[in-house]
Amino acid sequence: MLLQITTALAFTLIANVTNPALDLVPSINHLNLTGVHVGAGLDEAILTTGPARVLYLNGTTPQDTGIASDGGLFPYGLRLSSLGDDVDSVGLDVGEGQPGVGVSETGWPGLVGPAEGEFVVCFEGRPGYGRPQYPVRFVRVGGQVPAGCVPVVLLAQCAVLGEVPRGAVYDHEGVRGVRCVGDVRAGEWD
Repeated sequence: MLLQITTALAFTLIANVTNPALDLVPSINHLNLTGVHVGAGLDEAILTTGPARVLYLNGTTPQDTGIASDGGLFPYGLRLSSLGDDVDSVGLDVGEGQPGVGVSETGWPGLVGPAEGEFVVCFEGRPGYGRPQYPVRFVRVGGQVPAGCVPVVLLAQCAVLGEVPRGAVYDHEGVRGVRCVGDVRAGEWD
């Protein structure tokens, strides 16, 4: 069954490996995007079999819109930070989301970066974690996909926007509708 595109006020991001022959072992296909704490107000975007982070588009115009997530007193915005050599880390950090990072307004509703390029997910087996981590990276056009990484499309799956947490210093007044699909795992999209 082909997935149907609709709209919602919130979404999660689900990984779809673009070339199954390159998939990691165990597979990362259909894993959920969430964040893992890496510092004060900083979360690295990773894939997990656990719950996905609920996200939303926040801004008054397309030019100032970013992706955010409720994070307690403050929103956590999706941001890219250069790792050098045309590769960026993807984080969910305290503050607004980075303008230019959004969900495609044409074709399949996938995560798009601030420039041409592709998202990849990497295998990192740091001993301190006690388990593998699958961080998300953005490779700009002309950059090399790092070893141990696989290209993915992060599809927007419709979700329910929760209430603003009590005592938060932000609101949902700038939330914009987003194109998304129902259950990514239940259909075909490519």
